[in-house]
Amino acid sequence: MKKWNNKSIFTVFLLLIPIGFIIYFFTSENGLMDLMENATNFNKWWLAAGVLCQFSNIAIDAYILYKLTHNYNKNYTFRQSLKNTAVGQFFSVITPGAVGGQPMQLYCMSKQKLDTGVSTSCLMQKFLVYQTTITFYSFIAMLCNLDLFKGDLKGWMLSLAAFGFISHAVIVVFTFMFSFNKKLTTKIIKFFFDFLSKIKIIKNPPEKAKKVKQQLKSFHESNSNLYRNKRLLLTTFSFTVLQLTLIFSIPYMIYRAFNFSGASIFDMITGQAFVTMVSSFVPLPGGSGAAEGSFYVFFAMFFTENTIKSAILIWRIITYFLNIIIFAPFSNVGKISDNSEKV
Repeated sequence: MKKWNNKSIFTVFLLLIPIGFIIYFFTSENGLMDLMENATNFNKWWLAAGVLCQFSNIAIDAYILYKLTHNYNKNYTFRQSLKNTAVGQFFSVITPGAVGGQPMQLYCMSKQKLDTGVSTSCLMQKFLVYQTTITFYSFIAMLCNLDLFKGDLKGWMLSLAAFGFISHAVIVVFTFMFSFNKKLTTKIIKFFFDFLSKIKIIKNPPEKAKKVKQQLKSFHESNSNLYRNKRLLLTTFSFTVLQLTLIFSIPYMIYRAFNFSGASIFDMITGQAFVTMVSSFVPLPGGSGAAEGSFYVFFAMFFTENTIKSAILIWRIITYFLNIIIFAPFSNVGKISDNSEKV
């Protein structure tokens, strides 16, 4: 029988936190149980529209990765990109801060016989485009709707949102530096290899460093090619804007599902931008706690006391738990990837 180590126990503990939240919002007063008992006026078509937004978000995510990768390897297919996106989605939602998504995608792409330098570059380009877009998108949305924040939100919540925005901006700047500054990248790699050699984790660091430098050369060349390809760059940014609009519109779909109609979709997009900035850097799977709390603080002005808990739970099911359920089969990355078409 397999023994449980501290890492396994910690992983289970982290996953129990979001499960605890869903149980609370399901069984507490005015939670989903009460909604199901009084669901005669609940508009299920608007709810279906919210689910469609989430699936469209996944499809666009896969398409962006496909366009970036296909630019370097014409044999790479959308089907492979869709599998890779499923892997990334699953490991993002189950790891703290979504840190597991990209490393597992990189491993999946290696199993799909893609060059490591190209794979790293494509994932980094996608990450850079996404981070840049979400930073400016959220900033513009909140800036254009400042009246919505006046007097309704506590100062500490606005401070958290500001911290989230600044953190996103810092990540964008650092990623740009890492992607295009060869000297900086080389120094960082050398530092880590020297450190790992000193603590006896790797052997023959010069040989391994040489291989990494070869991959870095491919990585930087791929980045330069992207920014010379204006059409591809415009396509990726445009689809990312569409992707974020769909994600940020889901609260509006839930709002309309309760047959409310006073608020505009722009108010809901602003609210979701606020929630995203607050919960982005909480070191728990799915930003658990901060996501539900910030949603409650902001959207309580639109939902009633009898519906806000149910709204939170529905939102989390669509945007978080649905990903775990649907993409769980893709957790076995090696098996999935080995059955993919070779590139």
